[in-house]
Amino acid sequence: MPILPCSHDQAALAQINPAIDLLRNLDDRHPDVLRSAGVNPEDYHPKRIFRSAVETIRGSFIASSLTQRHQMVADVLSRLANSAKIAGFEPTKKATRHDFTIILTERPRVAAALDVKGGEGNSITITERPPWAQEFVMWCHLDGSIINQPSQGVHSIVVNRLANDLMRRGKVVDAIFFKDQLCGCPLRRCPKYKGHVTNDQISPDIFLMPRERPTPQQPSPPTHSLESLYLPAMVLDVFGVAPRDQAKHTWSVEIHLVSAARGGREVYMRRTRILHLGNVVEESITNA
Repeated sequence: MPILPCSHDQAALAQINPAIDLLRNLDDRHPDVLRSAGVNPEDYHPKRIFRSAVETIRGSFIASSLTQRHQMVADVLSRLANSAKIAGFEPTKKATRHDFTIILTERPRVAAALDVKGGEGNSITITERPPWAQEFVMWCHLDGSIINQPSQGVHSIVVNRLANDLMRRGKVVDAIFFKDQLCGCPLRRCPKYKGHVTNDQISPDIFLMPRERPTPQQPSPPTHSLESLYLPAMVLDVFGVAPRDQAKHTWSVEIHLVSAARGGREVYMRRTRILHLGNVVEESITNA
């Protein structure tokens, strides 16, 4: 069972490798097309025309995505502030390892830190939890690539990267928000919504993480709930998700230390489970 119930169109996925093959071998297959565009086929690979073009296009996609995802998060936080659900927020400076400081309440003063990331990549772990943050959450934005299914992105971030970061560095991320740019578009309707909805109406999926690092003394730390945090329920509410439906948009991540015997000595393994509506949708056991 996939972690997320949505998936990309298989017919579209089947066309990715042929498209890659076509572009990579355009100089051999269709040199006339290159010549008509003013490109010498003999220079296409030797003089790195193809690679430079790909890297330029990729860079423009990344730059555009960075701006769009930060603006989208700022819009969500503005809606929370305008409805008085939070006391305020502000973007942080570039040298800071999170993107938004959020004042949840003024009296008492409760603050949260939010970091905005793409859906995959090592940048997920390039972040730090500020010591003053009562809540530290990550907003991961899937920008429209269909190479990997949404569940693969979640697995990479939650199971591989953040669970490793929790075990090895003790960095606690309280919750992760996943927003998929393709969700709600004509190519992929969202199974959590009935009828037609647009992407800006669709709430992110929220993954609630363990409250602390598992240790031999506390091998099964409790996982956060919507009641133990401020931001997750607020974000669901601002997207119009009624309290009775919020569990449909929420996943729980459990990370446990499991004792095992190996070579005559006791070792610990890490068991990671992701649950949705009380059902285990993924479970894995790796070295702690």
